[in-house]
Amino acid sequence: MMETKGSKSYSKSILAVVCVPALVIVAVGILYGSPWQEQDPNRIQPLSLQELRDLPQGDIEDFRSSFSHVVVRKEGTNLVLYFKRGGSLYKETEIDLSRPERLVLAYGELAPAALLYAKQHRRFLLLGLGGGALSNYFHRFMPDLYIDGVEIDGGVAAMAVRYFRTDPGVNYDIHVDDARRFVQQTPHKYDLVMGDAYGGGYIPEHLITLEFYKEVKSILNPGGVLFLNIYDDEVHERSVVTLRKIFDHTHTYHSFSNASRILIAFDGRDPGKEELLERALRLQKKYGFYHDLTDLLKHRRVDKPKSGLKPYRDE
Repeated sequence: MMETKGSKSYSKSILAVVCVPALVIVAVGILYGSPWQEQDPNRIQPLSLQELRDLPQGDIEDFRSSFSHVVVRKEGTNLVLYFKRGGSLYKETEIDLSRPERLVLAYGELAPAALLYAKQHRRFLLLGLGGGALSNYFHRFMPDLYIDGVEIDGGVAAMAVRYFRTDPGVNYDIHVDDARRFVQQTPHKYDLVMGDAYGGGYIPEHLITLEFYKEVKSILNPGGVLFLNIYDDEVHERSVVTLRKIFDHTHTYHSFSNASRILIAFDGRDPGKEELLERALRLQKKYGFYHDLTDLLKHRRVDKPKSGLKPYRDE
């Protein structure tokens, strides 16, 4: 998740009141069916690509859900989902309506690197659906991959379906639930689990601990991987320490700006660059991803846990 402005501090009491002309409220409510937080995202009718392209510029939705102040905004040919906290906007999801197969945000481009480490690619769990850009990307190019997307905020999940081309159905389910509770209760095993619930300048503490990652590991198939979207230096360093208590290895893929990074944790043999390149070539040929997997290897770094740092623990 990308911070647009303001600090990364969080308070439950700082959701600001936004004044919207009554005519706009009425138009949005009639045309798009608000309030979204009262609707099952699996039953919402998504707008077509042409309908999305025809949306006016500026704010399309602006409301308070159960957990967030949500803004959907049309910016040129892009559609953006923001969280608003304390007068600051935090970019949660962005899609390009002129090239809907493209991943716009840097962390999204990096995240498919996790595919290079998973032994199989049969079932994917996304903890923190947001607008669904990454899960939609996997669903487009890997239609046989079964996807479970978990989002604690029903209003956000509804936005994902209505505006961000998230289309639950065959091999694709959305669950409105707390990520940790879902992990504890799911009967399924996964080849890929992504933690992406760290948005809007806020990281849920119960989703970055040693105990939580042990729970995640218990639902991984042999050869499965956990990967995280982390933007904060300190959180990244302590997460490496935490994950290395549970997994054999961690690799991190950094954006060139270093503002985005994907941390991948896995067991077994540590593959070198040549082996990863071979895997990338094979998967790229098989699935035809829009973003070439082989381009990701220049972003890879093998992590070395810093001494003196303690792992995150449940209190």
